[in-house]
Amino acid sequence: MIKSLKIQNFRCFQELSVQELSPITLFGGRNNSGKSAILEAVFLNFGYRNPNVFFALAAGRNGNGNLQAMPDRIWGPLFFDFDKTDMLSLSIVRDNEAKSVLTIKKVTDQNASLDINTGSVTAILKQGYNPDFLNRHFFALHYTYMAGKYKTQGQFSFENSQIRHVSMGVKGHEKDPSLIKVNFYKNVYMVDNVTMAEWVSKFILDGNKVDLLKVLQIFDARIMDITTLVENNIPYVYVILSDKVKMPITYMGDGINKILQLLLLVLTSPNGVVLLDEIENGFHYSVYANVLKLLYEAALKVNCQLLITTHNIDILRQSVSTMKEIGKLQSLSYQRVSASSKGRRAYGFSGDELETALDAELEVR
Repeated sequence: MIKSLKIQNFRCFQELSVQELSPITLFGGRNNSGKSAILEAVFLNFGYRNPNVFFALAAGRNGNGNLQAMPDRIWGPLFFDFDKTDMLSLSIVRDNEAKSVLTIKKVTDQNASLDINTGSVTAILKQGYNPDFLNRHFFALHYTYMAGKYKTQGQFSFENSQIRHVSMGVKGHEKDPSLIKVNFYKNVYMVDNVTMAEWVSKFILDGNKVDLLKVLQIFDARIMDITTLVENNIPYVYVILSDKVKMPITYMGDGINKILQLLLLVLTSPNGVVLLDEIENGFHYSVYANVLKLLYEAALKVNCQLLITTHNIDILRQSVSTMKEIGKLQSLSYQRVSASSKGRRAYGFSGDELETALDAELEVR
C-alpha cells in the first residue's frame, strides 16, 4: 500500500505532498486542480521502465487525437510549466516504510540529427535555424530511480517515432524491491478483446462464474451466462441472454463493459494498485451502491489499493455508506486537492472525518 507521495515539477504541480493514503483513497477537487495528475505520477513512478508508459500518458491527455512522436509533445507536458523546468521528481512511501524516488531530467540528445523526425525538423527550421530553439524540441530524458539500496539509471531518446531506452547500470539488489503491479483505468484506455477474454476465462476456471454473473445481472437481468468464443483465432467475450441469444459483451453498453473491466483489473492485481480516473463516468447514479460495494470488497479481499478521482458528491456519500456497511470505514480516506495563487495542496480526511463533513453538508468536492 502507498502511504504517502511527494510530487515536484510534474504536470501542474511545482510541489505537492499527499499524506495518509488508505487502501481505498478518493481524490476530489475542482476541474484542473490536478486530480488526474496525481494518478499519473503514481503510474510513472512504478512504470517508468517501459518506454510505452510515456505514450500512454500522452494518449490519456490527447483523447482520440493523433500523437506527434516528438520529445516536446510526449515529454514536454510532463514538466511543470513546460520550458521553465528541466527536472521532475516523484517520491512514494509504502506502508512498510519502503521509499522509491524517480528523478527525470531533460538532457541534450547527442544522437538527434536532421534525418530524425525529418518533417518536424523541417517545420522548425522554416522559422529560422537556431540550435538552441531546436534543442527545445529534441532532447533526451535521463532518469535515476532509487528504492532502498537499489539504484538504477538510464536514458530515453527518440529514434523516428519510437522511444529508445538505454540502461546505465544497476547498483544494489538485482531486482527492484518495490516492484508491484499498477493498472491505470481511464475512459480513453480500452482493454483489448484478447486481454478481456483471458481475464474472463481465468475467472471462470477459478470457479468464480456465479459471482461474475451476479455483477452483470445488476445491469441487465437477461444475462444468464458468460463465456469466451474464438473467431478467426481471436477470443471474444460473449453473454448468453434469457432468450438463448449469444451477444458480444461489447454490444451490451458502457456500464456493463466498464464494471467488468474494473472488477477484473482489481482481481488480477493482488497486492497491487489500481488507478481509477473519474469512476462515475459511464454509470447511472442508481447503480453506484452496487458498483462501489463490488469494487471495494474485491479490492480489500485481494489487498489491492484503489486510488480514485471523482467530483461527484454521490460517489463520496456512497463510499462512506458502503465502507460503513462492510465495517471498513477506517480503510477509506479522501484527499481534496485545491489550487490557489500560493500553489496546490491536498487536504486529507479520514473516513470518519469525511462522514462528519458530509453529514454537516460541508462542501468537500
